Amino acid sequence: MKKIKNLLLLSTLVSLIAVGFSSCVKKDYDEPVTANLDPVGVAATHTIAQLQTKAIANIPTLIDEDIIISGVIIADDESGSFYKEMIIQDSTAGLSIQLDVSNFNTNYPIGRRIFVKCKGLYIAKDADLNYSIGLKDAATIARIPQTLYEQYIIKGKWGVPVTPTKISLTNVNNVKTNTLIQLDSVEFQPSDAGKTYANAATLTYKNTVVLDCSGNSVIVYTSGYAKFANEKTPVNNGTLLSVYKLYRGAPELIMRNAEDAIMTNPNRCFPIPVYTLMPIDSLRMVYTGSITSVPTGRKIRGVVISDVSTSHITSKNVVIQDNTGGILVRFSANNSFFIGEEIEIEVGGQELSEYNGLLQVNNVPNGNAVSLGTASITPAVVTIQDILNNPESFESTLVTIQNATISGSGTTYSGSKTLTDATNSLTLFTSSAATFSATTFPTTPVSLTGIVSQFTSSLPPSGGYQIGIRSLSDVQ
Repeated sequence: MKKIKNLLLLSTLVSLIAVGFSSCVKKDYDEPVTANLDPVGVAATHTIAQLQTKAIANIPTLIDEDIIISGVIIADDESGSFYKEMIIQDSTAGLSIQLDVSNFNTNYPIGRRIFVKCKGLYIAKDADLNYSIGLKDAATIARIPQTLYEQYIIKGKWGVPVTPTKISLTNVNNVKTNTLIQLDSVEFQPSDAGKTYANAATLTYKNTVVLDCSGNSVIVYTSGYAKFANEKTPVNNGTLLSVYKLYRGAPELIMRNAEDAIMTNPNRCFPIPVYTLMPIDSLRMVYTGSITSVPTGRKIRGVVISDVSTSHITSKNVVIQDNTGGILVRFSANNSFFIGEEIEIEVGGQELSEYNGLLQVNNVPNGNAVSLGTASITPAVVTIQDILNNPESFESTLVTIQNATISGSGTTYSGSKTLTDATNSLTLFTSSAATFSATTFPTTPVSLTGIVSQFTSSLPPSGGYQIGIRSLSDVQ
């Protein structure tokens, strides 16, 4: 019995020691609690507006005084809308800080107050009075390296609210650059509403337009690298928050994230037209033989089968195809739609016309087109005689001709060559501007994929139709 009591006593003692040891270990490794306070002994000596008086035009000017400014971060790099750029503002002005640092938002998020020791940095202002600080690279402001930036930037309190400046579009020119603004009762213009903010597939920026009910407008710039680039703009009316900048003398707003558009009022000032999707072959049948206006309220959808990256087609043009046919669309400005991208285009009221016999939707505003992602078109396997028998049905579509030979003057693709299969011959044309035009074509039979087009108004058999490859991979 005594032995059992001793064992129980020993067991209890071991348990108490273990608990005590465990408590000590936990206490030793507790993470210290960081107080949400501004740094002790650091205070602003100048406002941002006072610092800006040191800038001399677009020439980096050394700050050689012991100047400290303080501001709250209103834009960081979390969403990708701003790249290696931190925007801060105080009650007097706003400022861009150029940083060669990725993902700085983890330590310097929107709403954190910072203090900047400016001595040794450079400041400049551009022609639009956008002010920035950083280091110097020749005649420009350079980014502060990751190894140095925390020597200049000191963390302060986080969660500090910044009240945006409420402004109307009639007075938007009176705002200071690099500050947070708020527009009320605005909406994206009908042609931009419900469209993507930018082109995430090609990482291409996009300018959209916001209107008030009087028709006053301002541009909203969105980087193709923004995380919300592929999200749709609101179709309702409401409030827009953004960072205000100037670009070539005109206001330019940059949203930090999609949540900056707080648009929930369905009562728009400018209604969005309702568009009916029509097959491409139905659009082709609208053409009357001379310049024709497409009926209003129509849109088409197709997959890009041309490839602007190889310059085999001019950068204003794109050829799209659906399961009914194909057509060339000529935009009013250069486009960046890539091969295999599915796009939707508002064509109501646009011009249908022919250029050297090739049917096109002409001079389409770039804003009428929106990317829907990626898709594919399987080329129709045909003979040359099939094409010549019914050329208009194959125009602007992708086809494959098997067991064909290429011949003609010279040895490279550039210019007009002859493509021959067992049934007939057809012109194979390659623009001299194409990146592959100087490549020697094969003399043995090939399987060739290309886009059928027309280059004169004459019909077979005298000529008029041709085929063109997009890249060397079209010839196997």
